[in-house]
Amino acid sequence: MSKGKKFAIAIAVLAFTALVSGLTTLAVTNYGSQSDPLVTLSYLNETVKPQIQAAVEQAMEAKAAELTEQFRQIAGQSTGASGDPQPSGFVVVTLKKGQAVTCGVGTEIMLRIGTAVSNGPDSPRLIDETGGVSVSDAGAELTVNHMYMVTIKGNGVKATRDNTKLLIRGDYTVG
Repeated sequence: MSKGKKFAIAIAVLAFTALVSGLTTLAVTNYGSQSDPLVTLSYLNETVKPQIQAAVEQAMEAKAAELTEQFRQIAGQSTGASGDPQPSGFVVVTLKKGQAVTCGVGTEIMLRIGTAVSNGPDSPRLIDETGGVSVSDAGAELTVNHMYMVTIKGNGVKATRDNTKLLIRGDYTVG
């Protein structure tokens, strides 16, 4: 290669480098102008916004799952006669003749052994979940192995025989 060609190539490379440097400087000094924004609205709407929404939804789902589990744990506990938290299952309660169980709303009672009657100030006293009927009258006899639900706070059952055994799930007091 001749000396003239080498010189021409060197001049061309130098001119190209100067052109690229000039264009880069021009682009850097004019970024983010009104006519040429650094980030376009379409980029924000089509790329950034969906990513943010997905991250927020994922965080919300995780928190919702956590709160649901906490709710299940809280709802799974009830307070027994002592006021202490009881497991979510049934508790065996033994009553003497004349003793009454007063319950909170949603408490379930099953008469297992002995005899008992509905008790409480308001009608319906109990709902017979097994029979699908309301027990409206105070003193109505309960059926063994039927599930009853208290729907009005303060209602419950009263034992009419010693050694009456009930299964109870929910809030109750024995008196």
